[in-house]
Amino acid sequence: MDPDQLLSQFEGKLAQAQAKSDAIRENLARLQVTERSPDGQIAVTVNDAGNLVGLELGQALQRKDSAAVAQDIMRTLQAAQGRIATVVQESMAPLVGEDSETMHLMMAKLRSAQPSPQTYGSGAGGWGPTEPRLGAIEDDAPPPPPPPPSPLRRRPAEDDDDFGGGSILR
Repeated sequence: MDPDQLLSQFEGKLAQAQAKSDAIRENLARLQVTERSPDGQIAVTVNDAGNLVGLELGQALQRKDSAAVAQDIMRTLQAAQGRIATVVQESMAPLVGEDSETMHLMMAKLRSAQPSPQTYGSGAGGWGPTEPRLGAIEDDAPPPPPPPPSPLRRRPAEDDDDFGGGSILR
């Protein structure tokens, strides 16, 4: 095979890969799932990664206990996150192959980021997540405690000038 023909084949494969990549990106960008609570007062929408992108709360929730509302929101969010994995898989299978390594990696990442069904309703305050949640990142850890106070003492206020010539370590 001559080099020009090899180069032409390579460019053709590259163009196909780029078109496929663009189709995958566009497909994922359009994917969203909306889930409603059983009473219809809460609607949550998640994107292809399971991140919350929309929240609607009904008027009747004003009369409910805030902890109960929070728990209902979290359960509805979890239901939407559970459905998005299936929607992503169904949508992406024709593009990447149902049993491809790409599909397995994508689904493993999506499912590993989802909380387990028992996660909500058992945390602090009765409703918060008790394990890593969807979208959690390493930087979500609390900041380290402040350093202990310096053992150095300050000079008395009457000595506090910039021209004092004395040591600040007394």
